[in-house]
Amino acid sequence: MELPVEKILKEKMVPYTLIRLGRQAITVGDVVAYSDGAVKTDEICKTIIVKGKKTGALWAILLRGNDRLDFSKTKGVLGEAAEIADIKSVKKVSGVEPGAVCPFMVSVPLFLDKRVLELKRMNVGSGDHLYGLDVAVADIAEGILFTVVDVVK
Repeated sequence: MELPVEKILKEKMVPYTLIRLGRQAITVGDVVAYSDGAVKTDEICKTIIVKGKKTGALWAILLRGNDRLDFSKTKGVLGEAAEIADIKSVKKVSGVEPGAVCPFMVSVPLFLDKRVLELKRMNVGSGDHLYGLDVAVADIAEGILFTVVDVVK
C-alpha cells in the first residue's frame, strides 16, 4: 500500500522514509513510544492548523514537536489573532484529523518556524495515524512551499 504523500514525494524527488507506528500517535511521546525504529524526540515536528479569529482564514504552521506557539507572534505574522483550528477545519485543509497532518499535503499557506531549520532531519505526520514521515530538512524546499517565520515561545 502506498500512502498519498508518497506519490507527491516521489514526483518531487524528495527522499523519505516511512516510520511505522504500532498504534495511533497524536503526541511527541506517542510517536517515540509507538515507532518501530529509532525516532529521535528532537526531530519530531508537528503541523498545526490555526484559524483567524476575525476572518476564519486557515493556515498551517510547522514547528518542532516540543515547541509551543506564541500567539502574539502568530498575530504579527498572520495579521490577525488566531487560535488552534477545530477538527472539522483541520480535516478540510489536510484531509485528516489532528495528529496525522502532513505538511506536504495541506491546502493552505504553510509557515515554518525558523527553529525547524536547525534540524538535519525531521519526522512529520504522513497523513496516516500509523505512519510518520522522515525527511531531511534540506530537502523540504523541493517538496513544499513555505514561509520561514518566528512563532515559538
